[in-house]
Amino acid sequence: MRIARNGDPLPLLTYHSIDDSGSIVSTRPAAFRQQMKFLSSQSFRSIRLSELVELLHKKLPLPPKHVCLTFDDGYQNVYSDAFPVLQEYGFTATVFLVARYCGQYNDWPGNLTSVKRAPLLSWNHFKEMTRFGIECGSHTLTHPDLTRISPRHADEEIIESKREIEDKTGQPVSLFAYPYGSYNSHIRTTVRSHFKGACSTRLGNVRSGADPYTIRRIDSYFVSNAKRFSKLTTTSLAGYLQARQFFRDLKTLL
Repeated sequence: MRIARNGDPLPLLTYHSIDDSGSIVSTRPAAFRQQMKFLSSQSFRSIRLSELVELLHKKLPLPPKHVCLTFDDGYQNVYSDAFPVLQEYGFTATVFLVARYCGQYNDWPGNLTSVKRAPLLSWNHFKEMTRFGIECGSHTLTHPDLTRISPRHADEEIIESKREIEDKTGQPVSLFAYPYGSYNSHIRTTVRSHFKGACSTRLGNVRSGADPYTIRRIDSYFVSNAKRFSKLTTTSLAGYLQARQFFRDLKTLL
């Protein structure tokens, strides 16, 4: 088993809810703690997504022994369960907020029925997190599939979400995550005009020189097993993720 060395890809992990429900978007709190403990024990450091995006724009080498952490949707348990663990191990993260649902529940249309109803971060909780280095990003106003609404509506979801989050948090918002990983050329152009970088849901590590507006990530669902998580920077996990993405693409075509 070959361990990644200098110049090799950097893992960018995606989390959603930190809870014990067992849903496809959930990571158990005990598992999350164990994962952060493992990263710390292996001398990993966290890199801010904004810093990673800057390296991609400049096509500079990515730092070895670093990991980037992101949380989509802004669940309240990111504050109650993940944030204390991040502080304990000295890690930072980026939280992608659904602007119009902050302080409410994950009741946006299109949410999976298998995902339990759960509260989302309040603006005050998020502002407290930013004081400890947590970054904010946009996940639109209302979490639609941007490719299934009109271009004008998609532009509003993208542009107004940035303005609203900046107004509520007092923090600049330069990062975006496509809901459901869906985008097209128009959506990507709009995002490029208003943000410095954007995350997709395509599986894989981040490589130097990658497109800053379609950044690959590793969904925590695919590394929920402790043994698989321990192989985070190995070629065997990279192969596994490539295979899973292939079957994802095949399913879409069918």
